[in-house]
Amino acid sequence: MNNSLLITILIISFVTILFLLIAIQNRKNTYKKKERILDDLQTLKSCTTNSTPSERVVTIMKLDNLLSKAFQYHYGNDRSCSDNLKQSRKMFKRDNYQNLWDVHKLRNSVVHEEAEISESDIKKAYDIYNFSIRKILK
Repeated sequence: MNNSLLITILIISFVTILFLLIAIQNRKNTYKKKERILDDLQTLKSCTTNSTPSERVVTIMKLDNLLSKAFQYHYGNDRSCSDNLKQSRKMFKRDNYQNLWDVHKLRNSVVHEEAEISESDIKKAYDIYNFSIRKILK
């Protein structure tokens, strides 16, 4: 066997192994990102009960950020939450999609117009975000 052929085979084998190792590492990182989003979501559940108005504002902002991260994970992009929400129309049933838009609009009104959010509204918003994020990350 020719030495140049043997060297070529070794180089190709080395490059292939290198690509496989990188792919395995990327897959682990992707799985960790998904788990981190779900862990953060679970942590926010406690913030929906017996919370102050300012805590509820922070909670809905964090929930919307998790939704944005879930969309970015699912679509593999870095677009805004509303852009990805528009793209996800077929992912949800009509009423679930509308509920998701409603809580996103609630978040926007709380942040931009300094609207108040009640404890029952934050619980409902959490349930909608929880359902939606889990569906996106499925």
